[in-house]
Amino acid sequence: MNYSIENIKEFILKFLDKEAECWTKRQLIDLDDYNQSIKALYAMAIDDLDEGLGIYYKKELVLDDNPVTYKPRHLFKLSSYQNKIYGDIWVAYVSITNPRNEINTSRIVDGFIISEIDNEFKIIGIMEVKLSRSTMAVMGWTGSVYNPSDLDIKKLGKFVATERYSEPNSQDNFSLKEYLKDK
Repeated sequence: MNYSIENIKEFILKFLDKEAECWTKRQLIDLDDYNQSIKALYAMAIDDLDEGLGIYYKKELVLDDNPVTYKPRHLFKLSSYQNKIYGDIWVAYVSITNPRNEINTSRIVDGFIISEIDNEFKIIGIMEVKLSRSTMAVMGWTGSVYNPSDLDIKKLGKFVATERYSEPNSQDNFSLKEYLKDK
């Protein structure tokens, strides 16, 4: 099926909102409400990727003395590809969880890979910025260990198009370059 980039943008923004909601509810005392939010977030990704999202079901919650209302990550750009295995896929380039700064002072840290699975959009993989252990300099991208084995982040497929929303910070000598690439 042919989808517009607006359909994908709508999906990823809902996903990022749900992720922020989960992190916020994690600090509160309503365990059932928290776990329901996690269930809804997990439903937006393929099954094997659940733990790769970095937030988990809990058996008990500890009330935080100073709970924070998390903000959704910043979305910098969406790129689309034609992949041999998954067909149409899209990569959403995003900031850290709960960005504290304005979008143009934040950096790209993750790429969520999206495809249509059983007539629904799903997160099928995660690209993470790889840092040098000694210098903390950005070395490029690495795939999440939870990604499907047939999803190679270095071979996403034939590049189709990209839509840019807002420039990231350039201090890491990576984010702005990545943002400006047609990939």
